[in-house]
Amino acid sequence: MRIRSMIIFIAKVILALVLLPPVYIIYGLVYRCHKRSLKFLRGPVNTSLFFGADYDLLHQEETGVLEKKWFEEYGTAFRASTYFSEDMLMLADPKALHYVTVTSGYRFPKPQDVRQITAFLMGRGVLNAEGVIHNRQRKALNPAFSAKQLRQFLGLFQRSTGRLVEKWQQELGNSASEGSVINVTTWLPKITLDVIGESAFNYHFGSLDGKETELGTIFENLFAESRLYPREMQLLYRALRRNVPVSVANILLQFPTKEEKRYLSFLNASKKVARPLFEKASAEKTMRNESEGKDVLSVLVHANQEEDPTKALDEDEVLSQMATIILAGHETTASAMTWILYALTKSPKDQEIIYREIQEVRERNGDNEPSPQDLDSMPFFNAVIKEGLRLYPIVPTINREAQSDDVIPLEFPITTVSGEEISQIPVSKGQRLSLCLGMYNRLPQAWGDDADQWNPGRFVNPTKKNTTLGVYANLLSFSAGLRACIGWRFAVMELQAILFGLTEKFEFCAPASGVLDEIQAVPFGVIIPLKKGKWREGKQMPLLVKARR
Repeated sequence: MRIRSMIIFIAKVILALVLLPPVYIIYGLVYRCHKRSLKFLRGPVNTSLFFGADYDLLHQEETGVLEKKWFEEYGTAFRASTYFSEDMLMLADPKALHYVTVTSGYRFPKPQDVRQITAFLMGRGVLNAEGVIHNRQRKALNPAFSAKQLRQFLGLFQRSTGRLVEKWQQELGNSASEGSVINVTTWLPKITLDVIGESAFNYHFGSLDGKETELGTIFENLFAESRLYPREMQLLYRALRRNVPVSVANILLQFPTKEEKRYLSFLNASKKVARPLFEKASAEKTMRNESEGKDVLSVLVHANQEEDPTKALDEDEVLSQMATIILAGHETTASAMTWILYALTKSPKDQEIIYREIQEVRERNGDNEPSPQDLDSMPFFNAVIKEGLRLYPIVPTINREAQSDDVIPLEFPITTVSGEEISQIPVSKGQRLSLCLGMYNRLPQAWGDDADQWNPGRFVNPTKKNTTLGVYANLLSFSAGLRACIGWRFAVMELQAILFGLTEKFEFCAPASGVLDEIQAVPFGVIIPLKKGKWREGKQMPLLVKARR
């Protein structure tokens, strides 16, 4: 039976590979004939039959350069092309983004290819779920990410920051006053990995102390080993999978790319680490008949033991949530902190204003560590965090597709190919949308003429916006609506604790070599810092770090 099943499977694969190209071409032609076109919208000329603007955006050297040019020319919404010349609607209009992410609920899900990639990385976690499944998982996780629950983690954030401070002080040694150049991209992921492991699952990665774990090692090499830009055939292969029927896509998914195999190794390693933690917590809860805790692991155990199927999470869902939280709660926060320090290094005056606010808190509290209320009470300190997230959003673009025919409203009218001014865009079922969160964060109509410049003061006395977006400071850095980042409060408090601890003890300056002028913000999932012309050297943000006297 086993051999017979294998033969049948191989036969299906061969048949699929032979028939797929002509079937896909016919399917694509018929689909596009019946699908409402976006050709009435202006947009950049498609220079390639197979790749289009999607490919150009992925291969730009600096995040947002192409998008800025196009949005300035065509307005807050326009048509671009994606792979196989498929139309893609690009949006940075506040009202349109609010409609897609908030008003419409689940009517604009993630496209099939996005879910496929996410599944390799995070399994059946909340980031990969849709509709009622996403709603069930989100409700199960919500108690662990409430504002009240997160306040208990502040002490951990502060202790971890203290350990990082000690490591840097050791690295500075006798040159503390003159300072030493430190590549902060080496250190910040270590502290965020330690924090997410201990706070969410009581798991000690020991990354700051140089401890090696299987998961930590895989995590460090997760993206570093891959080419920065996937090969052309790999991109076309992914695009092919997203447009074929699910049954065909499922066969193709049995043949993952090299990159996807690496993603899968992370998922498997995460589950390997998570399983004994989960089993131990489940057994302890059963033996002691404990009341429901509110930390992530306790919440997941409770959801797994829930008798109501509309609320319960099965074991694989639980393990997938753990992998998701480790990945999403680690590199993203480290990336945000990296760019905040970069911006402050280029703005010494802002750094000193923060330091004065920190001193005021210390004068009030003495040796006591600042409370959440203390951290929230510093206006310019928090304005810097908001401005950092605005200029350098954690994820600059997300993709969605229309679940049914719909009409997307616009706050700022655009001009069509025929010269008509319109305030809404009709889209058909299956229409691919690119939600340009980073461009909205820099939109002059929303943020003023200096939207492209560093100016934390805009958040000290903010102006009222016509359309309110996002979950934090009217930004889309954590997305919005039902699919907004569930851990945004966790991330903000962690950023507050790290920024407070580092700027209290250290001054950040630009190295004399001028290397900061060579740093590029490169789109690679999150925005990563690379040195111009030396990308193969990997992520780097070399800052001159001096101990404060």
